[in-house]
Amino acid sequence: MKKNALTLRQKKIIEILTSPNNTDFITISNIAEKLGLSNRTVLRDMPNVEKWLYENDFNFIKKPGVGLIIDESLENKEFILELLEFENIKKEYTKEERKRIILGELILNKTPLKSYYFTSNLKISEGILNSDLYELENWLNQFNIKIIKRQGVGIYLEGSEENYRKVLSNILYSAIGQNKIIDLLGNNNEIDKNLKDLTLENKLLDFVEEDLIKAIQNVLNNIEKKYEFKLSDNSYIGLIIHLTLVIKRLQNGDTIIMDKDVLLELENMDEFKIAKKIANNLSKELGIEISRDEMGYITMHIKGAKLSLNKIEDNIDLNNLDIRKISSTIIASIENDFQIDIIDKDKLNRDLSNHLVPAISRLTMNLNIRNPLLDSIKEKYYEIFKACEKACEILKNIVNISKISESEIAYITLHFAAAIQRTLEQEKIIAVVACPSGVGTSRLLSSDIQRSFNNIIIKDRISIINIDIDSLKNQGIDCIISTVKLDIDYKCISVNPLLSEDDKLKLKNFTKEILDNKINMVSKKAEKKIFGKEEIQLISNLGDIIINLLSNIILKEVKTVLDINDLIYVSSKLFSDNEEDRINIENRLLQREKLGTTYLKGYDLMLLHCKSDVIKECKFGVIQLKDELLIDGKKIKSTMLSLLPENAKQIELEVMSEISCELIENLYFSEIIKTGSIHDIKREIEKKLTYFYKNKVKSTIK
Repeated sequence: MKKNALTLRQKKIIEILTSPNNTDFITISNIAEKLGLSNRTVLRDMPNVEKWLYENDFNFIKKPGVGLIIDESLENKEFILELLEFENIKKEYTKEERKRIILGELILNKTPLKSYYFTSNLKISEGILNSDLYELENWLNQFNIKIIKRQGVGIYLEGSEENYRKVLSNILYSAIGQNKIIDLLGNNNEIDKNLKDLTLENKLLDFVEEDLIKAIQNVLNNIEKKYEFKLSDNSYIGLIIHLTLVIKRLQNGDTIIMDKDVLLELENMDEFKIAKKIANNLSKELGIEISRDEMGYITMHIKGAKLSLNKIEDNIDLNNLDIRKISSTIIASIENDFQIDIIDKDKLNRDLSNHLVPAISRLTMNLNIRNPLLDSIKEKYYEIFKACEKACEILKNIVNISKISESEIAYITLHFAAAIQRTLEQEKIIAVVACPSGVGTSRLLSSDIQRSFNNIIIKDRISIINIDIDSLKNQGIDCIISTVKLDIDYKCISVNPLLSEDDKLKLKNFTKEILDNKINMVSKKAEKKIFGKEEIQLISNLGDIIINLLSNIILKEVKTVLDINDLIYVSSKLFSDNEEDRINIENRLLQREKLGTTYLKGYDLMLLHCKSDVIKECKFGVIQLKDELLIDGKKIKSTMLSLLPENAKQIELEVMSEISCELIENLYFSEIIKTGSIHDIKREIEKKLTYFYKNKVKSTIK
């Protein structure tokens, strides 16, 4: 008889029950707490645990209200642990691992895959698969890649080869991690074993072939020597990953095409010569043809890389004079927000300019950059990050793009975090000395402090009897250094009249604490400055827009319509107060339809939308047809109507876009639009817009 296989979690439960420390009954709650799980999850695993113990002839006791225990000798418990070592543990994937595997399979397979392929291999239900696909689709939106799921055909991706490679690069980093990639490049044998283990679980890691990476490294190292340039570590790793993907995709028959005008422009750059040399050398080394289009993309990576060239360090060439102006403008904005005069501004300007040269290249070429420290930077330097985000508006205007990635802003944030830290550390701490023993002792202590600490200025010596706190605040005194303990509401420290080594250490920590407080105060000032009247107005307006929209949703059931024009006529009546307004809305909807059909293939829906000067606020309505409309093979069961004011604000556009996206991304919502009640429709839209509102508030005032 085939014995019951355990999951990793069930194995851990048995290990807890078998622990020598557990000589008494243990509760489900205790086990759940040790494993960081819910009681329900542990309870769900217990039948399998009990079955395994029974099959292996171990005595397992359950006492309701008391707990669980494996009633065996210490020797037998050790035997259980030995058995577990040889047990064939069923692999259980986390949600993130599952999504990565699903995505990898969809990208690497050229033909659609059936749902059963994933549910059987990953041991998950159809519902969990749909949930994973939904989350993946939301994530893939940023890469302009869609997940298509068609009955009778299967699941497949729809997007460009360029974007597939961006996704592959992203999940390759997340699957392995940058540190492991660095170890691999450094020929760390231990990491090779780990990578092979991972490869068994995820076909994506087949890209990480030691021989291929070594060949690419050799080519890059030779090119660096020949052309006398040095890539930064991050850029070097990024280029190796890109070239690895190029080779593997070409071997798989997946080629890439670049816009001819863009390629022509790139071919005139010096970096194209380097890219061409890299491609030609790789072709000889690996016996594979690399097209000029591929060379163009390699050029973009080199152009966007941080090149460590000696000539850039101190003198930016004449072509980059405007970069200095951009850098100076960003610095001025940060100084204004933090009310600070940054020291060694020339160094910061030079460092920032050196960063902006490749950054602007990346932005103009829409080249993504990874920043493995992004989350840490946002958490540790949040106020500086937000200030940099605002200051970088100038870059958006110059490069003519709608958004600068958080990864780019995070790198710029690091420059300013270091500069602000240096500036505040150079600040002097203004102190007064309080000593009851007399003037001589006060002077002796003052001299000792100033001799030992060059960042402390003793402004005065005061009496401890009548300390005027208001006067000290007005004079800008940071602290009181006294020879006795003071019970006052002011920053103070007590030391000996003759400073001991312990006193000096105490003072050092004390001054560091004061400087840290100053840094925090500066950050708080900046935060208040960054989040002001405009942000409050934005959040307030957003709330009003959502409330008004939810309050005025209309559902109309119509038996039949003759054609699209008739459907538009019926739709135009939903939010018109008079015939003149109705005609205006009808004409606008007809004009929009002439630009391209708003029929949503695969959803049996029309998404009618337009702007009109007779509409004063966002309007949303639904028309459900009892008799579906059939035109040129198109089946229409329902129509969603979105109306916007002629001069709609950006935030209004975003709100209506959220609803439209929900229709595309959420199959349940599309079914509600076709068959649901007004209550159902309002509930789903309210849920979506509430989520949108919360995220907007968080991103604005965090």
